[in-house]
Amino acid sequence: MARSSTFERYAYPLLSFNQGIPALSWVVIAIIWFKGIEFRIFFIMVMTTLPGFTFQLLDAYRSMSNDLYEMTLSFRPSRYDLLRTLIWPAVLPGIFTSWKVNLGNASRVVVVAELVGATGGVGYQLLLQQQVFDMAGAIAWTIVLVIFVLVVQSLITLIERRALRYRAVSER
Repeated sequence: MARSSTFERYAYPLLSFNQGIPALSWVVIAIIWFKGIEFRIFFIMVMTTLPGFTFQLLDAYRSMSNDLYEMTLSFRPSRYDLLRTLIWPAVLPGIFTSWKVNLGNASRVVVVAELVGATGGVGYQLLLQQQVFDMAGAIAWTIVLVIFVLVVQSLITLIERRALRYRAVSER
């Protein structure tokens, strides 16, 4: 989208429209369209997180300095070198931020999807606990989900620190 105004004119309104569709609507649509539970969950997760990922990456790409871009072009780099030395380092922080933000959103959406249209997973287990009025079980499954999100968040942060180790670390 950042490189083609024609593609942006087509894709941006579609992504904006998609972003306005509630997650529960995607759950209902996925249940009607697809038989496989795992594919339903994957579809719902992609449809609800795609706009956020795309807009974050687009903004990260567009925040690149034009002066730095033009200076890099003066060295006549290959496409690979341009990607490796300028574009990738510019968008990588945005990728990590997008993953961290969308991880929480995706986990909530997946729980709702499992609650409504699955026979397994944390959402389904929460539904079972609600049906038997088991507060301890509901809290336990919620804690399992929170621990999962925290572990994945920690892994993303660890990878981010390793990948972006060239950045100066401020004293805290």
